[in-house]
Amino acid sequence: MRIVYGVQSTGRGHLARFAALKPLLDANGHELLIIVSGRDEPPRFFLESIGSSRYERMSGYKMVDDGEGGISKRGTAKAFITHMPDLLSSLYQGHKLISAFNPDLIISDFDPITGSPMVSPSVFKVGIGNWAIARQRGTEHLPGMRLERFNTNLAVKLCTSGIDVLLGCNFFPYDDNCLPPILRPDIDEVPISNAGHILVYHSFQGRLEAIANFARSHREREIVVYGYPVRPEGMPESMRFESRSGHFLSDLATCDAYVGTAGFQSVCEAFYLGKKIVVQPIDGHYEQKWNASKLDELGMGHWHQGDLARDLGHPFNAKLHEQLAPWYGSGAKVCYNRIMELYAGLSNP
Repeated sequence: MRIVYGVQSTGRGHLARFAALKPLLDANGHELLIIVSGRDEPPRFFLESIGSSRYERMSGYKMVDDGEGGISKRGTAKAFITHMPDLLSSLYQGHKLISAFNPDLIISDFDPITGSPMVSPSVFKVGIGNWAIARQRGTEHLPGMRLERFNTNLAVKLCTSGIDVLLGCNFFPYDDNCLPPILRPDIDEVPISNAGHILVYHSFQGRLEAIANFARSHREREIVVYGYPVRPEGMPESMRFESRSGHFLSDLATCDAYVGTAGFQSVCEAFYLGKKIVVQPIDGHYEQKWNASKLDELGMGHWHQGDLARDLGHPFNAKLHEQLAPWYGSGAKVCYNRIMELYAGLSNP
């Protein structure tokens, strides 16, 4: 088949899912047109996974950091308005490209171009991502977060209002609608050990002070930090700021604990590798707080509320890991098969 795959470059999770599905798409002989939206430059592992397939960059949305560990609503709205002409141009160009490619199927991972109803509305579109589960009818929502949930739902609608079927990945198989996480394809190739360090991954500097405070009182613990292009001032010497993205998976596989924002992909990779997990969800981001609550509920990790030493003191849930690891490992294949089943059902009603 001819397949358009649309993916957002903000955050590694969307790009890692593509890297995991790409070998399956290649093995079955599909011809791909890959559209990447967003202003973040994709990391090397994603660019290498593209291979010889056609690849186009487009404009997208941008969330603006408020400098205090959350999203600036005013800054994000201003950026949206400022870049609206670029986005409209990308929608127009995307529609032209996709129409000329004449695809049988569009797969969209939170991409506003392929997920728009204005782009190739006659082509069957499947959306993938963990946000679909949090928005299912009957889902129990977190109290006191109506504004955050509204903002998140608005962002989801901007990226998915043209999708025909949404497939939701989740931490746990609550029902048959839950797909496993789609882990990057090389995760089973990295040796797993415990070198004792803590791995931190986020780019919200307002969340960094809690980690720095822990480092000042636990100078014997090495802390490896990803997500910052330059080392912030005033950080303890035991905090090593790593800019080589190619080392991330190895550092994750050898850490004692993972600390980061509550993005879905990195948390799932850390759990699959058997690491303790502490999350600092982004303020104003309902999906991240929903993820954090689920980690607490399942016993997979802990929502950081001020005492990092206490959070890191909890043991890893080895029993839950033994139960879920095979399911996690099947994620790419299960998702690919579900997409193909949906397309087959459309072709043979």
